[in-house]
Amino acid sequence: MTFDYVLLGKKLREARESLQFDIYEAAARLQISSEDYLKVESGQKKATGDQVVLLASLYQRDFRYFVTSDYPSAESQIQEMFRLNSSLSKNDRIAIQQFIRLCEYESFIEQEVFHKRFSPPPNYSQREFDHSYFKKQGEDAARFERERLNVGLLPIRDIFELIRNQGIHVFKRQLEDRNISGLYVYHPTAGHCILINYLDDLYRQNFSAAHEYCHALFDSNLGQEVTYLNKDTNKSEWRANSFARNFLLPKKRILEDYSPVTEYDDWVNIIRQIATQFRVSSQVVIIQLGEINWIDEKMKQRLKNDRKLVIKSKEKFDPEIPDDLSTGQRERLTQVIRSGLSWHFLELCTEAYRRGEITYHKLLEILSVPIENGYQLLHEIRTFIEVVDL
Repeated sequence: MTFDYVLLGKKLREARESLQFDIYEAAARLQISSEDYLKVESGQKKATGDQVVLLASLYQRDFRYFVTSDYPSAESQIQEMFRLNSSLSKNDRIAIQQFIRLCEYESFIEQEVFHKRFSPPPNYSQREFDHSYFKKQGEDAARFERERLNVGLLPIRDIFELIRNQGIHVFKRQLEDRNISGLYVYHPTAGHCILINYLDDLYRQNFSAAHEYCHALFDSNLGQEVTYLNKDTNKSEWRANSFARNFLLPKKRILEDYSPVTEYDDWVNIIRQIATQFRVSSQVVIIQLGEINWIDEKMKQRLKNDRKLVIKSKEKFDPEIPDDLSTGQRERLTQVIRSGLSWHFLELCTEAYRRGEITYHKLLEILSVPIENGYQLLHEIRTFIEVVDL
């Protein structure tokens, strides 16, 4: 069967344009002229295998996507995401595409190397609710999920671990667009994939993770979505916000543990206490207090504007960073997470390498680390893991 170089060129052009690379950047990667590169994209010039590998690395795609006509990928979902969110910067587009590659790698290592099998989370879009109110659907689903996961009314210590335990891939990454809180992609082979903007406050990240988890439960048929701060104009966003609030902070727990107070300072103290206990922002607590009619709209606005209810970063707990690390190690691991990796992913990859399931070069490729920087990063990862395992 004759290889279709025209189709290959079309895929290369679409990948390049989706990430906003210009012709000269692509040509420079192959060390050819821009004219010759255009011939590659048009199918007039046959790309070599090595050239396709180089471009696959540049465009953050699996090599097999370019050379196989029916290779399963999230290409249509990502193209739709970029089309609907055309203001995304070049760097954020690249970050999102790298996130997709991480999800593909994580899925491969979990399933093919460690033979992990997960029970998929329920699809609530197929559930028949006895009402059509989206906010109420979110609240109901939050209660159902707490029951299904045997969480009860307890605070969720690590929302990211809870999500991963269901086979959902979740990563953090600092994006340039601070208005993006998170995004969701349903990958044809990797399944549910969630990216959280690491630029956000830690408690906001918890909320965003629960919010995107709701999209995984209800909206996988859409294929993708991007969540922007303060932009909840559609019903699915109302539902996801309601789910996140009630999943992280059940109203029933507030009613069981607390009582309404009369003094303003007492409200401030209660809100700070609940926020710290449940690892949510004060704003979430205030909304929940309003939902159970303990405070009126005037009090809500006053509390929302009170600087005393801003919980400082040093008072917050990041579940993605092990407790046993030193301050310096925590800072270095924070930089690694900010660049898109996760502690869970690092452990998976290094364990696969230790077992001889992947080579050193494959490990560096997965971690997107140049060979010259590989030893230093692996040394630090080994130190992190040894400290935590002590």
